[in-house]
Amino acid sequence: MNGILDFLQKGGVMMYPLIGCSMILVALILERIIVMRKESPNVEDLYEDICENYSLGSDPTAAIAIAEKRGIPGKVFARGLANSKRDAEAIEMAMELEASGQTPSLESNLAIIKTIVNIAPLLGLLGTIAGMISSFRAASQVGLSNPTQILGGISEALISTATGITLAIIGFVFHNYFSNRVRKTLEDIEYFGAELVNVMTGRVD
Repeated sequence: MNGILDFLQKGGVMMYPLIGCSMILVALILERIIVMRKESPNVEDLYEDICENYSLGSDPTAAIAIAEKRGIPGKVFARGLANSKRDAEAIEMAMELEASGQTPSLESNLAIIKTIVNIAPLLGLLGTIAGMISSFRAASQVGLSNPTQILGGISEALISTATGITLAIIGFVFHNYFSNRVRKTLEDIEYFGAELVNVMTGRVD
């Protein structure tokens, strides 16, 4: 524990905002993992479960109950099932409206993660500049006769830079993962939603 505190202290003043960014980043990553697990299930499995409990002209109540428990795709399909007695265009419109309303929940906080990815290296660079300024100031005051003080400023610069880059890498990896997960979920909703409309209108068996 003392080693960690010593490391943070040697990183200079810019370590404080970097620590704040790291705490926010970890919290948002955990939040997104929980949300994705709950709201972004396997859409193909959901579609198959709905088809097992619904056929053309049947009561959609059971299928709706199943769908509503399966995250955002389920809510979209449940909206379509609730309009199953209407024509294909009306069903598609209802599902599109529901999908538009639910999409922000999938994309929530991704912009904040991206912001941290962008500013963390800049904060580290700012720490680098502060450390180098400290080194040059020490060099101008004592010359090169006291290299310890000069090297201390360079160490401060390197620590803040390394921390900022590390945060950016972690954030970048998770941001891409979550973005791809959202994109795939929306694509699956569109594809299997169209298949479900075909089933509800009798265009396919």
